[in-house]
Amino acid sequence: MAKNRKKSAREKRVLIGALGVAAVIMAGSTFAWFTSKDEVTNRLSASAKYDVSIAEDFQPPEDWIPGQEINKDVSAVNTGNVDAFVRMWLEGEMSVMNKLAVGDSTDIPDTISTGLGFTATTDGDTMKDLGFLYKDNNNYYRVLSTTERANAALNGTDAAVDDDTYSEVKSVQAGGYLVYAPDGASWTYTAEQQTEIIDSTGNKVVVAKDATIGSVNSSAENKLGVKDNCVIDSDTFTPITPGLYIFRRNIALGNENQADTYEYSGYVFDGTNYFALCNDTAGKSDYTLPEGAVTVATSTSPQAEPLTYTLDTNKIKLYTASEKIVKNDNLTWTYDDTAGKEKLTVTYPGADGKIGDDAATADVDESLDDIVIDVALASIGTTDQTWTAKTADGKTTTFYYNDDVEAGDSTARLVDSVTLSQDTTQYAFIAFDFDLNVFLESVQVTIGDDGNEMTTPVDESTNGQFVAAPKGNGTREGVGAYATEQDAAEIADIGWN
Repeated sequence: MAKNRKKSAREKRVLIGALGVAAVIMAGSTFAWFTSKDEVTNRLSASAKYDVSIAEDFQPPEDWIPGQEINKDVSAVNTGNVDAFVRMWLEGEMSVMNKLAVGDSTDIPDTISTGLGFTATTDGDTMKDLGFLYKDNNNYYRVLSTTERANAALNGTDAAVDDDTYSEVKSVQAGGYLVYAPDGASWTYTAEQQTEIIDSTGNKVVVAKDATIGSVNSSAENKLGVKDNCVIDSDTFTPITPGLYIFRRNIALGNENQADTYEYSGYVFDGTNYFALCNDTAGKSDYTLPEGAVTVATSTSPQAEPLTYTLDTNKIKLYTASEKIVKNDNLTWTYDDTAGKEKLTVTYPGADGKIGDDAATADVDESLDDIVIDVALASIGTTDQTWTAKTADGKTTTFYYNDDVEAGDSTARLVDSVTLSQDTTQYAFIAFDFDLNVFLESVQVTIGDDGNEMTTPVDESTNGQFVAAPKGNGTREGVGAYATEQDAAEIADIGWN
């Protein structure tokens, strides 16, 4: 029994030593528990090139005349990689130049100079080509051309030739008789053939071809002076003194019981330029004075030279015009849905009540000064790849494409051609520019997890849920109304903003 107690004591000493070693080991260690880590990356890649734009084929004419149809093909093209719904609409702007009415034309001053505020215009080649080179406030003044142009139909060339040229100034002087010139004016012309004149002393004088003839006040050497009212050579007449010049042309010879019939035309010369006079008499030539502007104070029948003239300068006015910029809000757009002949018509109503420069027609037909333009449409319908017209968002007429435009695809044509209507008359304009602006909006097509196309959203009754539009002839999916092809009413309700 004593032996057992000794063994226990020894065991106790071993256990105590083992615990001591374990304590030393634990002092330099930590406990380790079972752990685990994991990571998953779900990469969603997108490379969206969203690009829907307008495609057109259009070549504007140099001179657009009533009745002339100009081809203009307009459609939409999707050059991106995202399908889209598309809508388009048209607007316009015009720059219109109109001749002023009789009461608005500018009275004739003694002379035209820079003191009146005339400056060379920079408003574009069209005005310059039409001769409107000077401006005072908002009015433009017509300057007669002095450029001599050949009659190509006769001589087969554009080169000027002596016996086959004309200019606007020469046309105004045509007729060969000077009626009125400024007091004390100087002017000259060259005799183109041997002729007889009455000089300043009242004597008849025969002058040779190429002789220089001038007014009493002309001072050039070897110049034969004649009175202001006299026969001239209209091809070589040259004014020197600024002011108003009036010429007469005989348009009908009378007989012993009837006086001759005359027209009167003229210009205001400022020392350099020839300003055109206003013609407000129907049936007369360009720049012809109105009735009553020139009165012949004689009762001779038929009338004989010399004649005495009375000039009423209150009835003689400068040929002036004004330019007006017309925004889309001032244009009237109408939509004609006649099947197969669908078109938009844009109308500028003009200045109703003032028709051209003829007082006699001023209030006959106010539509005479309307500018009317027809825009022919194509591919109009309600299903498939066509356009449906609907008024929306304050736009006059918006056209919705009835199908989505897939990536790389184009719509059917919307615009086919543009025509200046034959209803547009000469009273409507001197010149105008019309900008036809085409606008496009598109919204992407969303593809749901079932592979169907969805608009986002199309119907408030869906409580915010999408209305699915399956591809092809698939079955109905989603909530709310459905059409196999998105109809105009559905597409128009898309949240375009």
